[in-house]
Amino acid sequence: MNEHDIFEEMKKLLDSEGLVTARLVESVTKTSQLTASTVPEIQDLFRQWLSLVAREVKRMAEPGKDLPLVGTAGMIGISPSSLLSLLLFLQRTGEISVESVRIGQGTGNNEDICDCLLSKD
Repeated sequence: MNEHDIFEEMKKLLDSEGLVTARLVESVTKTSQLTASTVPEIQDLFRQWLSLVAREVKRMAEPGKDLPLVGTAGMIGISPSSLLSLLLFLQRTGEISVESVRIGQGTGNNEDICDCLLSKD
């Protein structure tokens, strides 16, 4: 590796650290904003929404049958990651049992990172 290549790698590293810092600041800001608005009424509304969505997930999760994450999440109106989280929540509470997980090819994208922070190289 020559000096120019090393310089370019260091530049990429610094750029990525800046993106991580921006994401961290964004997360802390959002968390503090949400915490400030976590009045009992909002918490109750969230619990009601979560209960409704969890019931729909439970209705669609028929014992002994496969549950396609992408299609099911689309029908419910949530992300596949959220659906998987709800399935795990329902398992932890004893309402369902997740008996199998089939792994597919990844997209190469982190679904939890805002598109605005992804590199456009």
